[in-house]
Amino acid sequence: MRLSLRFIILSGFLLVLLPALILLSYTDFTKAKADLEDNFDFMVEQTAKNVTGAYDLVEVGFRILSLSLEDTMKKAFEPFIQEYYSVGGEVDKIDLTKIKKGLGEEFDLYIINDKGVIIHTTFEKDLNLDFAKIAPSFNEKLQKIREESRYQGDRISSETVTGNVRKYGYWGTPDKKYILEIGIKSSQFEEPLRNLDLLKISEDFEQFNPDLKSVIVFNGNGTVSNKPDFKISEEQKNRIENVYGSGLRLDFFESKDSEKWVYVKAEVDEEDGSASQGDKVIELIFDTSSLEKQLDELAFSQIIFTLLFIVIGGGVALFIANRISKPISSLTKSVETIANGDLETDILDSSSSREVSNLSNGIIAMKDSIRGKINDIEVINASYERFVPKEFLTLLQKKSIIDVEIGDNSSLEMSVLFSDLRNFTMISEKLSPQQSFKFLNNYLDKMTPAINDNQGFIDKYIGDAIMALFPKKPDDAVQAAIEMNKALKLLNKDKASDPINMGIGIHMGTLVLGTIGKDTRMETTVISDTVNSSARLESLNKLYGTNILISGGLRYSLSDSFQSQSRLIDLTAVKGKSAMLEVYEVLDPDITDHYNSKLETINILEKVVKYFFDNNVDGAVKELKKISKYKKTDSVVQFWVDKLK
Repeated sequence: MRLSLRFIILSGFLLVLLPALILLSYTDFTKAKADLEDNFDFMVEQTAKNVTGAYDLVEVGFRILSLSLEDTMKKAFEPFIQEYYSVGGEVDKIDLTKIKKGLGEEFDLYIINDKGVIIHTTFEKDLNLDFAKIAPSFNEKLQKIREESRYQGDRISSETVTGNVRKYGYWGTPDKKYILEIGIKSSQFEEPLRNLDLLKISEDFEQFNPDLKSVIVFNGNGTVSNKPDFKISEEQKNRIENVYGSGLRLDFFESKDSEKWVYVKAEVDEEDGSASQGDKVIELIFDTSSLEKQLDELAFSQIIFTLLFIVIGGGVALFIANRISKPISSLTKSVETIANGDLETDILDSSSSREVSNLSNGIIAMKDSIRGKINDIEVINASYERFVPKEFLTLLQKKSIIDVEIGDNSSLEMSVLFSDLRNFTMISEKLSPQQSFKFLNNYLDKMTPAINDNQGFIDKYIGDAIMALFPKKPDDAVQAAIEMNKALKLLNKDKASDPINMGIGIHMGTLVLGTIGKDTRMETTVISDTVNSSARLESLNKLYGTNILISGGLRYSLSDSFQSQSRLIDLTAVKGKSAMLEVYEVLDPDITDHYNSKLETINILEKVVKYFFDNNVDGAVKELKKISKYKKTDSVVQFWVDKLK
């Protein structure tokens, strides 16, 4: 007995499609659930990083403010120490109130014994405070100051008892019996502290992130920095001590309250030699109710979708079973072919059924539509690549421009090349606007292949300037610069007018590339000091009369062949950086005039630069005389001759 097609389709739907649908729905739900949880965890992680970063900035501000008060602190110790000497070290005879009156009400004085206990002070709340009990590690630092009989300034910190902000300083007495301490009240720097208010910063974070309920900054001893009225629980104290000691992040879930508690350590650089420990433990409490609500809604919608699909699918299966016979197999194979990406296979229709024929025509139309959409996307992507390099999308881990969103970013280490034409303004004044555009486009057209052929891509054109990125080897950037100069020589040969010149600067470092703007208008950009350094190097070509300049950091990462064809010519300061930037000139026989003679100057110029910046001008002059014969043919030598006159 042959089974009816209707029965076969319905049975197949129930026995095959239904379990597959349930499995697919469960898989989709699991993936969506994991994505929601991952997104929430990412938000938690980024928030923790942002909060610790904000604390780091506050600490920098505190440190600068603290350093500005060092001279005031040291001068305040003078009458204190004199009084100690005058009473022969008998601290009970020291009139701290008198000394404070002379210094001002903003000052408080303390005397700490060799046990770490405050035995005498103008600030009564701190009398008998035992540092050995409440802050053992800090007491160890205090005792070292006492044993070494020296002065030590401290960072701005909170009073142990009140939580008020003060600047402290400590001085070990010559007899090594006591530690003299002075504290300056926050009223001395109230205005600057308004801009470094941890409470305000934490409140801003809480307002910005609706899922962030609370941000509390704890000192190592469990006191609160940004919320003085907060009462810490024993459980919190144990968690804080754990994180403070291990430096590891801790996460806790409070399912009853729909909360996630995160503890992270914010470490402070102690190179300033401060007496106290500036490290903090930051507690972040997140509201997980929105995540739980999303998960509930996701589960509900998935169930509804599955049920709806079962109803619709059953109805469709019943309808198709009543209408379709042999063409089903052919059409199924055609659809499978399309699903596998083959859009060229013909759709076969051997049915006399109007419905099946319409289905066949619909599949054909769908195939043509898909082919058209693919072609449209390919054309759009190809067009956008002229504005946003595909390499940029690759580094952002995006398949297409349509996947890019505001805020997408990636942190990478790469080389940045910055080039600029010399005297373009003067050249353009002789040309019409149309001629200027033609000239500039012709120039850029000749420069671009050198960049693309060496694993780089152009980030942006800035008038006649080019900014290019090289994500692979630093050698690529240097080779591109050399080939750009070769292309410029060929371009100048074809010009009837005066030759044009170009300067190139290359630096390597970490940068962040991503998107900025609004939903309606955004652009790609690169944010890094590396860009500024590259631009700085490029501009220095005018000063030295050179073509290609690279930084010392990039030069040390080059292959031996490139290193041997570069010479140190100067050190320069970069805005916002304390360290000097080493400036190297790249030499190449195809683009460098008097190449061999310039190779001979490499070692001598390195000594000249070293002697000069070591304040050994005589040594620099002596070395420079060895190569001064090249000053007419070597602009760098002429630069140093003029500089050392």
